[in-house]
Amino acid sequence: MKPITLAGFAGANIAVAPRLLAESVGMSVIDADPGYSDLRPLHDRVTVATVPTSPQRKTIYRLGRDTPSDTNYWLSWSTIVNVIRGFDGLDPTERTYFSGSGSPKWTDNVIGLAGGAPYPQGTRELAVPAPIVAPQIAMNTDGASGTASTNFYVQTWVNDLGWESAPGPVSAGLLMKPGAIVDIGNLIPLEAPPAGNYGITLTRLYRTQTATTGDAEFFFLREIAVATTTTQDDARTLGDLLPTAGWITPPVDAFGLIGLWNGMTSLLAGKRVLFSEPNAPYTYPEKYDIPLLDTPLATAKWEQSYLVLTTGKPVLLQGTDPTSMDDSQLAMSQPLASVQSVVELGHGVAWASNEGLAYVGAGGQQAILTRGILTPKQWKALVPSTMVAGRFGRFYVCSYNDGTRKGFMMDPLQPQLGIWFLSSGFDACWYDELPDKLYVLEGGNIRLFDAGDPLTAKFVSKRFMQTTPTNFALAKVVASAYPVALIVTARWFKPDGTPQSNVESRTVTSDQSFTLKSGFLADDWQIEVQSPASVQAVRLSTNSDDLKGL
Repeated sequence: MKPITLAGFAGANIAVAPRLLAESVGMSVIDADPGYSDLRPLHDRVTVATVPTSPQRKTIYRLGRDTPSDTNYWLSWSTIVNVIRGFDGLDPTERTYFSGSGSPKWTDNVIGLAGGAPYPQGTRELAVPAPIVAPQIAMNTDGASGTASTNFYVQTWVNDLGWESAPGPVSAGLLMKPGAIVDIGNLIPLEAPPAGNYGITLTRLYRTQTATTGDAEFFFLREIAVATTTTQDDARTLGDLLPTAGWITPPVDAFGLIGLWNGMTSLLAGKRVLFSEPNAPYTYPEKYDIPLLDTPLATAKWEQSYLVLTTGKPVLLQGTDPTSMDDSQLAMSQPLASVQSVVELGHGVAWASNEGLAYVGAGGQQAILTRGILTPKQWKALVPSTMVAGRFGRFYVCSYNDGTRKGFMMDPLQPQLGIWFLSSGFDACWYDELPDKLYVLEGGNIRLFDAGDPLTAKFVSKRFMQTTPTNFALAKVVASAYPVALIVTARWFKPDGTPQSNVESRTVTSDQSFTLKSGFLADDWQIEVQSPASVQAVRLSTNSDDLKGL
């Protein structure tokens, strides 16, 4: 009788009947390190830092991106927050932008870390609001000669980062000849900066002048400190054209902040996708808005493809700048089931839908990765709305709560290899691409994934059906270390149809063959192996010759 050999360990498949599985695919695979041909255990998680637990944190992020570290410096929020680093790699303060915790904000390693943990300690609004009062102007001395023209003035705010607001209301018109001296703010002082944490330090004034187009445009007049409430148009030569016309601050309820290419950032608000001016993440002119049919929930990207996940069909946006972005709905209709399940993988994006683990990637690939691995009913039993996911190497790592926090791993590029389950889950996670590490949050403990002592990997095989009832009375286990727990289950039916079974548990201590219980014949055999070390093969046989050379 041909022996039963268990080798080339893959993941699990619970959609297919146990008798129809490939020999290397399991019915259950738990706490195994995926992607290898042996049964190799994952390692336990190691606590490296702590964050507050009241309320429970849903987002973690490490500031200090230029230096790999497990401990410094962990930012955390009790809401689902999107965090991006600023585009200026030379910025020593590591300015970092985020949305999802009230209005969009920014922090850095100065204000964010001042005072010690928990971080961030300080934040600033990701906005520079426009003035709301028009400048009051009055003629001081008109020009001596030339053609008179009616001119107008506007004011903008500038913060300590050099970010400039949109212009405020336009002043009344003033008929003036070239060389006129105009008082600004003498009768009614210039508007004071608005209350709020905006860091406004300067105001800029602009005056109309006929542009090369023949139209009257606003050009730079002068810049003054905000404490200065009066000034003059002293007939100086005007500077550059006003650059911020039409700029607006991000809505206070905007979320889903994402950094794109060519200096663009994007946010979601209502049923709109908002795009920033390039290299100006604090302003989102309405002229760039793209309306959506369904309510947007989350953002993700790969290469130069921007994905917006919604309550309906996902929307793909592509273009080189805010003026050229085109949108199209994906062919597959896979609404997002959990915002925390969205994972960028470099080659594509994966997320939990109500039908399965959805994926879109390079080359237009669109797939349900769990199709053929889990049935839709089995997927729903994992409660997709509770899923929290991240990236571990090339694998999608997900936590779910079906009454107990557990998890699973899949390879989005090779989903046919199956699914590897995890005995414990997590509340949040963050992938650090610098050292290629995954950190998971369990309560208030930030733990490094797969870093401690080895866990016990468990593999439950398919059911090996025999054409003739037989007794596999000999066995051998090849492993890198022992002991290894082996459970062999044999099933058969009596002539009257009564089901029978024999379950034998053995602790294997070496690579020598050993005998199993005899005295029965069975046509249905199954192997379970558990080990904290690598297992390369298990073989059941009816004679010792079949165990040689294994």
